[in-house]
Parts: sequence; C-alpha cells; structure tokens
Amino acid sequence: MDSNSEKNDAKISILKIFLNGTLLAIIIAVPAIISTILFHYVIKTNLIITISAGIITLFVAMGFAYKISRKLSM
Repeated sequence: MDSNSEKNDAKISILKIFLNGTLLAIIIAVPAIISTILFHYVIKTNLIITISAGIITLFVAMGFAYKISRKLSM
C-alpha cells in the first residue's frame, strides 16, 4: 500500500506541476499577444512601437508570473 500512495502522490504532483506551468504560460503569453494585436490592428502604430509595447508587456507579465509562481509553489 505504501508504494501505491507514492505513485498517487507522484501523479498528483506531476499534474499539479503541469497545470501550474500551463497557467503561468497563459499569464505570460496572453497579455503580450493582446497588446501587440491591439497596438498593430486597432491603434495602427508603427512596427517599432508595436514590438516595444509587446516586449514591455511581456516583461511586466513575467514579473507578475514570478510572484504568482511563488504562491503556487507553496
């Protein structure tokens, strides 16, 4: 019975890691994609400004994802 509980714990932890990683990827990627599309198609800015806004949004989202990952790991 002890070996079964270890296998179940391993499956749960792998699933938790997968779900947390997916959540963090969504938190990082979606705002950058939305801001890039917004700047390019809606506001119709220059390509350099569009890329800059996307990169800045990406770094801000990565900062938030870092804080969220600390809370998810507990």
